[in-house]
Amino acid sequence: MTEQPAPSPAVTAIREIIAQLAAAPDPVDRAKALGAVLDAIPELQGELRAERQKAVIEIRETRTIAETADLLDVSQGRISQIAKGISRTKKH
Repeated sequence: MTEQPAPSPAVTAIREIIAQLAAAPDPVDRAKALGAVLDAIPELQGELRAERQKAVIEIRETRTIAETADLLDVSQGRISQIAKGISRTKKH
């Protein structure tokens, strides 16, 4: 069996926030808080993509596409897509 990589600290932090929301004692408060986060996901994804794009562009100022791809464990084509703001997912 292959070993799973450890989750990133960022993902762990988000999971901790979800656990805090899920631990709210009042189910009405809990449902409202979780629903608000779910409703915000499309906007949050856009913010995350924009910040990742900025980071990739910044990396590319001093590194080649190949180096950047190796650093981020993605393909060179994906680096080009991210830098151009091209998303892998289809928007509905």
